[in-house]
Amino acid sequence: MEDLLIHLSGTGPIQQQVYEGIYAALQDGRLEPGQRLPASRTWALQLGVSRNTIRDATAALIAEGWIEARVGSGLYVRAIPVQNRSPVSASSASLRMSEWSERLPLETFVLPSKDVDVDFRPGVVSSDAEQVFRRKRLARWPTDTLPGPLAEYGQPEGDARLRARLAAYLRQSRSVRCTDADIVITTGTHQSLDLLSRLLLGPRTSFAMEDPGYPVAADIARLSGCRLLPLPVDEHGVKVEDIPHGIAALYCTPNHQFPLGVTLSMERRKALLARAARENFVIVEDDYDCEFYDGTMPSPCLQSVDTEQRVIYLGSLSKTFAPAFRLGFVVSPPWLLDTLRRAKWVVDRQTSAHVQNTLLQFMVSGDFASHLSSMRQEYKRRRATLLDTIRNRLSRWLTPLESNCGLQISARVNAGFDVDALCRIADEEGVGIYKGAVFSSAGRASDMLVFGFGGTPVQQITKGLCLLESAWQSEDHSLRTGPV
Repeated sequence: MEDLLIHLSGTGPIQQQVYEGIYAALQDGRLEPGQRLPASRTWALQLGVSRNTIRDATAALIAEGWIEARVGSGLYVRAIPVQNRSPVSASSASLRMSEWSERLPLETFVLPSKDVDVDFRPGVVSSDAEQVFRRKRLARWPTDTLPGPLAEYGQPEGDARLRARLAAYLRQSRSVRCTDADIVITTGTHQSLDLLSRLLLGPRTSFAMEDPGYPVAADIARLSGCRLLPLPVDEHGVKVEDIPHGIAALYCTPNHQFPLGVTLSMERRKALLARAARENFVIVEDDYDCEFYDGTMPSPCLQSVDTEQRVIYLGSLSKTFAPAFRLGFVVSPPWLLDTLRRAKWVVDRQTSAHVQNTLLQFMVSGDFASHLSSMRQEYKRRRATLLDTIRNRLSRWLTPLESNCGLQISARVNAGFDVDALCRIADEEGVGIYKGAVFSSAGRASDMLVFGFGGTPVQQITKGLCLLESAWQSEDHSLRTGPV
């Protein structure tokens, strides 16, 4: 340790002040057992006291057993005194936080962890995806490209070269109508939604979103004080005819609805865009994980056919690489762009230049395209195995919904079978499956199960579904909801 600032009370002998300051640092948890203390000469200069004062104070702590001297190495923390927390005072108990803080959910939405052998948890990616970060060639930059500087701030909207690469990729793969000037790079979809919520919503506005849907989007919107309006979803996507009048914005996942995995039909896409233009509301399109498809490419994004600048397009790299790779983007219509840039600057200044440099290197070197192709093939195998096995071995209990992209599918529980009983037996067999109802705020999707396959290898998928078949078959009578 080079530095350790301790509080000197200014009362009493200086040796006693140093002793009390070190003891307080131990008691407050600022030091840990085994941690080395600064050298006495350095420490004395930093505190403005003599070396003898440091030696005398630490000698007392050595005698009490809190620190120890190691020959030729220095002083180390040996033990930590019992921490004594100060009681909450009456005056501090009356302090009040903001209305924003009161809107925070008591618990953030995270699917409960399951202690199972095979886990079909949605939202997880393959452990192979993050291996791209461990390759030695990450240290070598292409000779014709220099990384963005770390010693100074960049533009809040992000590195222009990276935005140009992203724009080209989005135009080609998702038919997004954009140039680099339309993109603002964020730290992920969470921040994209947070910025848009601040700019578009407020206490006197209404925000509509799919139900079942992405609970985090609802949590973020709720912080603005807006009124949340859940919209039903069926096999053709969100029910456009159920959108209430007077909303400010609508959040949707048209190409791979979360969590059901269905695609918004062409007829409903046209109706949604027409209503947005006619009733003057904004559509926030989250086009997550559509880069992973099976067979034909997914439908072009909703933004690609928007002629009235009503759609704000969101994307991220959390499924392409790994959730901890915090980089996302907003493709903004012209009327919002300058305000969005200024909001990004005020809230966050810029997305990490190091993260941006990493992605830029991937894209320039060709590693991004190679990685995407490799993972697309792997996920294609997993999807095919999951769907084929459900159709061939679990069709008595489940009927999968149609879906050709993304990293999760949903299956409807056939009439006469109990969802809770199916999940209970799955847990007993060490197989994690998830109810669609946990993604609904209105009690919908109670007959749906969600199967994520991003983090589940092919062999595990087969094993898990075979375990379900055997267990459900043997317990078939107890799975029924009524008379057999």
